[in-house]
Amino acid sequence: MTPRSLLDPSDPDVRIEFGMAEAEVAQHAQWRASAGVFRAIEQTLREATAHPAVFVHTELLSSQDAVEYAQRAAAADLAVRLNLAEGTVRTYGHAAGNLRTRMPQLWAWFGDGQVSTQNAREAATLVAELPEEHWAAFDSGLVEPAQRLTPPRFRLKARALRDRLIAADAAERHARAAEQRHMAAESDRDGMGWLNAYLPMEQITLIEAHIGHLAYEAWKLPEQTRTMTQLRADLLADLLTGKTTGTGAGVTVALTIPMLTLLGQSDQPATLEGVGPIDLDTARALCAGVPSITRMLTDPVTDEILHLDPTQYRTTKKLQRFLAQRDVTCTFPGCGRRALDCDIDHILARQHGGTTIPKNLHHLCRKHHRLKHISRWKIARTEDGTTTWTSPTGNTRNADPPPF
Repeated sequence: MTPRSLLDPSDPDVRIEFGMAEAEVAQHAQWRASAGVFRAIEQTLREATAHPAVFVHTELLSSQDAVEYAQRAAAADLAVRLNLAEGTVRTYGHAAGNLRTRMPQLWAWFGDGQVSTQNAREAATLVAELPEEHWAAFDSGLVEPAQRLTPPRFRLKARALRDRLIAADAAERHARAAEQRHMAAESDRDGMGWLNAYLPMEQITLIEAHIGHLAYEAWKLPEQTRTMTQLRADLLADLLTGKTTGTGAGVTVALTIPMLTLLGQSDQPATLEGVGPIDLDTARALCAGVPSITRMLTDPVTDEILHLDPTQYRTTKKLQRFLAQRDVTCTFPGCGRRALDCDIDHILARQHGGTTIPKNLHHLCRKHHRLKHISRWKIARTEDGTTTWTSPTGNTRNADPPPF
């Protein structure tokens, strides 16, 4: 009988062992590649800092903000090339800089693929909050756990070490963190979304207790069919929109419903600005009780806007509504800020002969509006409506199409 090879692929134990080994090798390669991305971004941003003339117009080089403008332009260039958000690019660059200068041991292991990207980012975030005298101790104390612990465990370990090193500053750190409080909304599938708030924990505790109490009281009602989870969400929405007090704020939302859908001849969904497609029943519910409606006639085949209701607004308002419906978001590649929160910019400046007509207008958020004017980013629009951006380093990218 011929003995079976120790690496016999017909043996399931061998196949499983090879599969696990392949996963390990690929994981370490991914971490190594992430470190390479971080390193390249940080190096590029440092070059932009040292040589702002590559990114900023010559007449602006004497400005005290020239370096910041160059960094912004470089970050935007990288973001377009890497298909990342500009904030992510800056975050990666800061993380690499912090690790390289403050935690050289952990940075070396990250570059070798032995530390996860999550752990490296957590360490970089925390070391940024430490005085220089604690950098070496923080690096030495985390270099081994960073290679061994999963991200949730490492996060606890790293934060505990940080707290031990600067325990006397707890109140001051909490006050600084509270200055970063904010709220953010994110759309999800099927007309749903997430509402997130970064708040002091004492406020979160009170909010949770209040919502929990109201939900429990409603859940005890004999006719109640909603779960506690659903009640908590519904009551939060009612409180924030003023439903429970009758003090809801007057807001304007853009809701587009195809005419053929309204006539029952199409199942094309309605579109809610900033969210995307929603079902017709939800659209009808949103329309119920609104004080006024602006009619916008679109081509049933191409969706081109043919006519705006002349009885509702002056020309400037109609043009703004048309552009908001056309662009949906800021037209800089990768930017998702709502058109209603953006500036309307002339592609060809008025002083250079640009006219105030739709094909020469587009939406830019304030950040990218300034970037267009202060840096070497260039924009052009062809006769067919295609908008092309060219970065200071010559990289070209068409503006993203509307998300829905």
